[in-house]
Amino acid sequence: MSQNPFQSMQDMMKDMSQKMTGNMDKESMMMSHRKNMEALTEANRMAVEVMKSIAQLQSQYVKQTFEDFSSIMKDTMAHPPASKEAATNHTGHVKSQMEKAMSHGSNVAQTLANSQKEIFDLMHKRYSEGVSEMIDIRDKMKTRH
Repeated sequence: MSQNPFQSMQDMMKDMSQKMTGNMDKESMMMSHRKNMEALTEANRMAVEVMKSIAQLQSQYVKQTFEDFSSIMKDTMAHPPASKEAATNHTGHVKSQMEKAMSHGSNVAQTLANSQKEIFDLMHKRYSEGVSEMIDIRDKMKTRH
C-alpha cells in the first residue's frame, strides 16, 4: 500500500482553508452571492426586453415602409412620370422617407441608450452594495478573532 506523497500538503491546505473560512459568515456570503445572481438575472431580463422593443420598432418600421412604398407606387401610376407634378411628388416622397428613416434610427438609438443606462445603473448599484456587504463581512470576521 503506497502512501500519497502529497497527503501532508493536502492536509495542510485543508487546515488553512478551514482556518480562513472558519470565522467567515457563510450565510452573509451566500446572501450576497444570491443578490449578485438576482441582479444579473434582472439585467438579462432587461436586455431581452430591449431586444423585443427594438424588434417591434423594426417590424413597425418595415411595415410602414412597405405601406409607404405601395402608396408611392400608386401615386406614381396615377401621374405621368414626365410631369412636373410627378417630379414634385417624387421629391416629397423621398424627403418623407428619409425623415422617417432618420426618426426610426433615432428611436432605436434612444431605446438602446436608455436601456444601457438602466442596466449600468442596476449593476453599479449592486456592485456598490456588494462592496459594502464584503466590508461588513470582513469587519465581522475581525471582531470574532
